[in-house]
Amino acid sequence: MSEKRFPSPVRVLSPNSSLIVSTVWEAVEYLKRWPAKPGRDYRVAPQHCLDALDGLRSPRAAQASFVTAAKTTGLLTLN
Repeated sequence: MSEKRFPSPVRVLSPNSSLIVSTVWEAVEYLKRWPAKPGRDYRVAPQHCLDALDGLRSPRAAQASFVTAAKTTGLLTLN
């Protein structure tokens, strides 16, 4: 499986600090440990990331889903 990079890194909150997510695989790993109540946007993000790893969706589209899920749960940071 080749590394699929996001067009730009995404900073999200983790339980003890913030984390920079730069690849689709890092997003998948973060989504496995999602530190918020999962909602509709969360349920879409893992599938979109897995689709990107399989070449069915672009890393940009996976990033958009990941950012939307993080934003709606307050996990996206602007720093």
